[in-house]
Amino acid sequence: MTGPLQKIPYAGKAPPVAATPPGPIGLRGVALLRRVRDAAGPYRCERNADHAVAWRCIEAGMVRLDRRDDDVLHLTEKGRAYLDRLMRAT
Repeated sequence: MTGPLQKIPYAGKAPPVAATPPGPIGLRGVALLRRVRDAAGPYRCERNADHAVAWRCIEAGMVRLDRRDDDVLHLTEKGRAYLDRLMRAT
């Protein structure tokens, strides 16, 4: 009776790379950037999840807060360029 077969990795093959979130803001941050861009102007954070990830995007310089209202986000040029770069890569 034989035991289970063991797979031996090929010596020349590169090890598998784990999927990493895109950049410093993660997948939820990218989703927020897309919603802000699709709003075509100011975007109002109405979900608690948006508030949680918005600060990460603000610290990265992708979005900025409105001066008059803390719930309104604006996409910066850096955020727009980051989204364009992601869309071209996929």
